[in-house]
Amino acid sequence: KHLLRDEYSVAQVSMAESNTIEGLAEGLDIDKDQLVKTIAEFNGAVQEGEFNPTVLDGKHTEGIEPPKSNWAVPIDEPPYLGYAVTCGITFTFGGLKINDTTHVLDTEDYAIPGLYAAGELTGGLFYHNYPGGSGLMAGAVFGKIAGGEAARYALSGE
Repeated sequence: KHLLRDEYSVAQVSMAESNTIEGLAEGLDIDKDQLVKTIAEFNGAVQEGEFNPTVLDGKHTEGIEPPKSNWAVPIDEPPYLGYAVTCGITFTFGGLKINDTTHVLDTEDYAIPGLYAAGELTGGLFYHNYPGGSGLMAGAVFGKIAGGEAARYALSGE
């Protein structure tokens, strides 16, 4: 746990509930005016039609990006619930096996000529957990190596 960033160390879900959108924003510690504006824009974009959660009902939004294609209902009945989330750049603990020159290896651990990989689709670097930010560093380091190796391969004419 000592390697987790602070935003990942919360042991429970952070939820807020309020009878107003403004109160919800305060409970989530987010910009109140922006949330009120966003909800109003969404509600104004919801098209008429019958809501049916059992089928693709076509009840959509118009005039906002990205549009919602089905199940669009106005957010206008309290109580309002919100959950604090954080984004993260995630990678796989599995993925393509590479060697130290970023060649992709086949199932018998032989390098596949001309095939290089780096970033989130590669595996074998971390197990069970990883230090925050290490995926970006691995992507940058192995990306530089892969680029150099691919350039050498292209220039070799093989």
